[in-house]
Amino acid sequence: MQKILRPLAMILALASATIMSACASGQPPDTPSANTSLSETRSSGPSRWELVRWQRPDGTLRDIPHGDNGQPIIFDFNDGIDSPQGTVSGTSGCNRFTGGYGKTSTGIRFDRIAGTRMACPGPRMELESALLKAMSSPFTTVGTQPSAGSMGRQIVWKTADGDLLQFVEREGVGRRGAKIDAASGKEKIVYIDSQRVECSGVGKMQCYRWRESPDAPWQLWYGAIEGLDFEPGVSYKLRVREYQVPNPPADASSIRWQLLDVEERSRAK
Repeated sequence: MQKILRPLAMILALASATIMSACASGQPPDTPSANTSLSETRSSGPSRWELVRWQRPDGTLRDIPHGDNGQPIIFDFNDGIDSPQGTVSGTSGCNRFTGGYGKTSTGIRFDRIAGTRMACPGPRMELESALLKAMSSPFTTVGTQPSAGSMGRQIVWKTADGDLLQFVEREGVGRRGAKIDAASGKEKIVYIDSQRVECSGVGKMQCYRWRESPDAPWQLWYGAIEGLDFEPGVSYKLRVREYQVPNPPADASSIRWQLLDVEERSRAK
């Protein structure tokens, strides 16, 4: 039975309580059954997911990178998270990784995971090692949430060791917004700075800095750039299609940018 709760933190609390109760009684915790499909309103194709919470079986939390606290842990599913199988790539805490994934009757499995071998500070390497170890065994889906306002879909997976990993779908490679009339958009060239900066929208967030020409002043872009796999430290010249969004949510932009082409990219010196 699929569990769809609001807020999704309730799933984490309930699952944690189940695990801790089972440990106290000396019995192994039951594995919740789950319908792993999340396809409610999104198109097929790539989707990007960020690890936003990691809870251990005893209820304590791992410190995970996000915002200006380092490169977030990202999973990019080439055929979308709802596909029966495909390839996955992303960042694992320090390095980039790539491999395969396949849906199981209760969740998801990863295989053939390989990554780069860059050295990072001790805590990040420890986090990455724990994540890659967890990915060596299937994850069980214990909760999903189709959407929450302007937030993307969410999912909670339980690892073989009983940790709870909460992922949120992010704008980026392939996350689709609502369908719009392509003829209504206009093409434009934008220059994107090599680093995002902290800004304030509904709350604190990371914004792109952009300008219309190399000599123009920087402006803040609060939304996503759909289709851009942004790499910190790299500046971009992009050709995008700009759309007006009819009746946007109060906490969302009235303009969308969809990547058409990366005309130039250069690493900051």
